[in-house]
Amino acid sequence: MRKALIPLLSIGMLSLSQLLATTAFSMDNLQMKHSVYLGGFFMGSLTTEMEQSATTYTVRSTVETNKTLRWLVSWTAKGATTGKLSGTQVQPVQHTHVSQWKDKGRGADIKYTPTGHVTYSTSGKKSNNPNKYTELDPASVHKSLDPMSMILAATLEFEKTGVCGGTYPIFDGRRRFDILLSDGGYRTFKKSDYSVFKGKASGCKFEVVEKGGFKKNKEYELKDSSDLVVWVASPTSGGRVVPVRMEVNTGFGYFELHLERYQYGAVKLASKNAQ
Repeated sequence: MRKALIPLLSIGMLSLSQLLATTAFSMDNLQMKHSVYLGGFFMGSLTTEMEQSATTYTVRSTVETNKTLRWLVSWTAKGATTGKLSGTQVQPVQHTHVSQWKDKGRGADIKYTPTGHVTYSTSGKKSNNPNKYTELDPASVHKSLDPMSMILAATLEFEKTGVCGGTYPIFDGRRRFDILLSDGGYRTFKKSDYSVFKGKASGCKFEVVEKGGFKKNKEYELKDSSDLVVWVASPTSGGRVVPVRMEVNTGFGYFELHLERYQYGAVKLASKNAQ
């Protein structure tokens, strides 16, 4: 079970840590903390901080597992992205992320030119079996986005049109994939001790299309990929639209994410069960 949990959490929590960066149209910092549950158990937390001006952005994220479960799962991850903005156009400059599982670390550093040319390096143990992963076309990484910049681009479009949609080419330093976004409808959430949000939220459904660099024999599978919906809304009047809930059915139970803390400008919110 331990061995299978790690890839699930690394896909879930790290991807979420990269996929939960959002936007703000002023110099006020946006800070969020999400709690993550698997099968009803608190697995850890995800914090995200965003700084944005009219022409630049910086996103930082940290994932940490529940201290009481570290005998089973001891995993941390950090990510950071810097880039430039022109209206709703996003241009990443540099993206880095590192993760640690017990005494094993791995990471990636990606740099971008204004024309979309990508250079990158990775750290950590590399597989000695070239057939373990699907083939990665070196040319396919150019004009791609890191996951943080992708979600910023999608959020800017959502802020402008009120619609979740589009196809985005993503490269995280090892894996190349497309994310296809579509409208997931609406859902109303009741007051909860787990979250600072209650009310109506918009659903953003996403599909991951693998292009290269993925394990051929996965140790994890979602029961239904159509369940991949992130619900977004503003927790307060005049605030920023952020992810407020996610629920995905996995072989280990429901993978749930709740907005536990939210800070934007002078507004500070915390759930009753804030960890």
